[in-house]
Amino acid sequence: MSRMRKEQQVGMSRRFSKIARRASALAVSAVVLTSCGNWKGIANVPLPGGPGTGGDAMTIYVQIPDTLALNVNSRVRVADVFVGTVRAIELKNWVATLTLGIQPGIDLPSNALARIGQTSLLGSQHVELEAPPDPSPQQLRDGDMIPLKNASAFPTTERVLASIATLLIGGGIPNLEVIQTEVNSLLTGRAEQIRDFLGRLDVFTDELNQQRQDLTRAIDSTNRLLNIVVDRNDTLDRVLTEFPPLIEHFAETRELFADAVVALGRISTSADETLSAADADLRANLNNLQRPLKQLAKASPYLTGALKLMLTIPFNIDTVPNLIRGDYINVSATIDLTLSMIDNAILTGTGLSGSLRALEQAWGRDPATMIPDVRFTPNPHDAPNGPLVERGE
Repeated sequence: MSRMRKEQQVGMSRRFSKIARRASALAVSAVVLTSCGNWKGIANVPLPGGPGTGGDAMTIYVQIPDTLALNVNSRVRVADVFVGTVRAIELKNWVATLTLGIQPGIDLPSNALARIGQTSLLGSQHVELEAPPDPSPQQLRDGDMIPLKNASAFPTTERVLASIATLLIGGGIPNLEVIQTEVNSLLTGRAEQIRDFLGRLDVFTDELNQQRQDLTRAIDSTNRLLNIVVDRNDTLDRVLTEFPPLIEHFAETRELFADAVVALGRISTSADETLSAADADLRANLNNLQRPLKQLAKASPYLTGALKLMLTIPFNIDTVPNLIRGDYINVSATIDLTLSMIDNAILTGTGLSGSLRALEQAWGRDPATMIPDVRFTPNPHDAPNGPLVERGE
């Protein structure tokens, strides 16, 4: 019996020594890791095996606004399928950045969305990757980064419970009765007014919708105007700088301007009195001036030709260089001394009118070759479809 007890004591001592050696080894390892500053807990130790841990795994970086309770080694899911793990959680340029290890062959666009979701009610979380509504034709590759704008987080259980607690405990539910009472007081007895208001609002909305192109054009014009103003910013600065002295000058000379306005008023009063007294004469003169102006307007087509002859009678001004040659004038004249011409020019209206014409016919002159007898020439004013000469008023 004593021999068996000795053997049991020896076995127990050996087992105790093995346990002591293992504990000391773990203590030394813990001290070494703690001294290096890399030990962040057992949850951060990389686990072997599983998706995204092999040598051919893709590394994807995700900028996230809030990591919540996400830990290293948390799962990465695509369509609720475990495809990788979270390798690291770091702060880069003051933005939380996740390093994900994903198994190769995952079909995701380069603009994929990343969200932190809650795996269970106990608090474990995972990263969910999914395609956006408008996926990019490029695929997500090794080393790509999902930007902050494409990352978000699902509401956690803690936040949902906190929101419910805020709503139930002083969150505004006691005010719902007050709001209901006030709305009831507003609508009671005012159905027609509210119906009319909604009808007018409908008309206003329709008119506004019809004028949306004009509104768009007005906004575009305003934008162009603002661009022009921006381009002329230096000019505006100079105007605003130089304008105050001008205003100060006007302020100093306001009495001079006031005197000028008063003097202008006196001139206006005097002119009104003078013109009022001569109003009848002015009207008569203007009425009388209308007649010669009308005739002048009618004669305007011939006025230019008359001016050519007015200053150089009896010669046309265009022929003066051909008439005056040095110290003599070239003049050609045709004088008609036939008896019929002398009779029309001298004897017309006398008792001897027609005698020389008769004498010329007696000498054998053909009447068809003679100038017409003025005694038998029709009066232009009495001619058929006449008068042929328009008389002035």
